Amino acid sequence: MSESTSTPSARVVYQANQPMLQSVQSVRNMLHHTARQHVGKKVQVQNIDGQVWEGVIISADRGILYLQVTPMHGYPEPRALFGPTILPLVLYELLVITLLM
Repeated sequence: MSESTSTPSARVVYQANQPMLQSVQSVRNMLHHTARQHVGKKVQVQNIDGQVWEGVIISADRGILYLQVTPMHGYPEPRALFGPTILPLVLYELLVITLLM
């Protein structure tokens, strides 16, 4: 993150240090490249909080994975009311991306 100056009306309460920034950028770039290679493929995705989704990778752009989700156990068909449901998932919060056959 770039250096910022504090003003009387604004105070920085968190600023990532350089090693943390480089690590997050590295993970984001690697996952972006991996996701772009698998656009159109069915996957299961798990984030760092343990949430799991199944769907098809639609795109990856600016740190976001776009997943067209499919209905899972106990969940209604997402397109029943509004058409396909596309979830934007933050790449650096993803723990596992598994290709499904």
